Amino acid sequence: MNPLSPSDNVPTPQGWYRWYVLAVLMVIYAINFIDRQIVTILAPYLKADLTLTDAQIGLLYGTAFATFYALFGIPLAKLADGWSRAKTLAISLFSWSALTAASGLSQNFAQLGAARLGVGIGEASSSPAAISLLSDYFPRQMRASVFALYAMGMYAGLGASLMIGGTIVAKWNGQFGLSGWQAAYIIIGLPGLVLGLLVYLTIREPVRGALDGHPHPGSPHPFHDALLEAATMFPPFSIWMLRRSGGNASTLKINIIGLLLILIGAAAIDYMTGSLLSPAKRALLFSMGPVDVSTNMVQWFAFAVGIYAALSWIQSVKLRDPVAFSLTVGGSAYRYMVAACSLLGVFTYAIGAFVFLYGSQSLGLGPKSGFTLGLIAAVAGGLGAGLGGIAGDWLKRRNAAGRIWFLIVALIGFSGATMIQFNTTDPEIFFTAYGVALLLMSTWAPIMLATAQDLVIPSLRGVGFAVHSLSTGLIGLGLGPYVVGFVSDVTGDLRFALLSLFALMPILLGVLWRLAILLPADESSVVHRAEQAKARNPIGR
Repeated sequence: MNPLSPSDNVPTPQGWYRWYVLAVLMVIYAINFIDRQIVTILAPYLKADLTLTDAQIGLLYGTAFATFYALFGIPLAKLADGWSRAKTLAISLFSWSALTAASGLSQNFAQLGAARLGVGIGEASSSPAAISLLSDYFPRQMRASVFALYAMGMYAGLGASLMIGGTIVAKWNGQFGLSGWQAAYIIIGLPGLVLGLLVYLTIREPVRGALDGHPHPGSPHPFHDALLEAATMFPPFSIWMLRRSGGNASTLKINIIGLLLILIGAAAIDYMTGSLLSPAKRALLFSMGPVDVSTNMVQWFAFAVGIYAALSWIQSVKLRDPVAFSLTVGGSAYRYMVAACSLLGVFTYAIGAFVFLYGSQSLGLGPKSGFTLGLIAAVAGGLGAGLGGIAGDWLKRRNAAGRIWFLIVALIGFSGATMIQFNTTDPEIFFTAYGVALLLMSTWAPIMLATAQDLVIPSLRGVGFAVHSLSTGLIGLGLGPYVVGFVSDVTGDLRFALLSLFALMPILLGVLWRLAILLPADESSVVHRAEQAKARNPIGR
């Protein structure tokens, strides 16, 4: 039976209503980024009040949020593909907003980290549900432009987090016994509770795939499907799921050996990198018998869990859903897109995490400068997202890989502007270069969103986005901020740590070049490859 009620599963509305849906989803995306990015403006005050290192700031901004955001995005995207996307969005918005407000009551790093973990889980279903909804409200030829408008919400949220957070910290006088950073968390968390109710009451659920001629009713057991999807990631359930999906002894052996190797690798990285840190920078969190648990250990074992979960899930999908595997990880162009998103995420999140901290340490910027940075982020980021969508669609109509070629040129300009930004002592040049760099970098979001959607069939839109998001979150957000913070702690030079990122730029440009070569053929064969995969595996699990 259909999991949606008749009133939910309605024909795709036209006219003003679909633009209303887009506007609401943009606001939600803005709140999403306000809640996750607020660490940027609060970093100097968190360091002072809770005695944190740069690596701990990177862990809070990145890994504590990213690991669970990326991993829970997979089962929650499965839920969005089978259940009401509007209801999924409303529930998740209410949850993460409440946890953001609760972050303001934290008294130490562990409490704040736990709240960030919960925010990551809550936000995990937001974009898969939103992207899937927009794909059913707007036709294919409009999607990059629509996704560009949606992505503007991200940069509006990034800007608002700097402006609102900086203003609250500057003006807060310790009322109710709260410091400025605590008040900022509580104040920015409350509006999402109201917006969650608005989504629940006013957003209608359209028929999946109707605009593409492939209507799909959703799943008769969406929650069961989502739980099974989550079970593929975490032992011992992951082993059981592989057996249930038809995995043989060799498949199970590969999974178990992979888990052991990943854990051993995490221990080795923790040992080698931890030895580079001074005792103060190693940041001991607590002891577990003979084992001292440090920030560095939490980082690498959390990252190891994420890597194992992702690889185990891919193993399971290959057995259970050959169509999904064929169109995502099994597709050459999709794999290069995933690699590109990983590296793009490293640049985006690492610089985003430390831009204000760098400005405060090197240029003497105070909390009021957060308003300036925020305004630049909102305007430049929004314009860049719009440019990526509009120019990307225009070039796409003339060349199947036109979006990707445009992104390559934008990234070369971004590299030059960022070099200027972190090598000047003039605040005005710093702000100007930041705006140019962010405008050029932000073109990638709508381009990759549209590319991910064009490489899958309508019934896999949520999962298609989640796989794309998994790479951006787990690698980009899970590694970028922490590694920059770690290098800063080791060298005592945040500028060097930030500029060292550009050793990756030639690799990123090479990956994008290869994607541009493969994309036309892979995109044109999506339906054919899906049919081939289904024919090879007619039962499907």
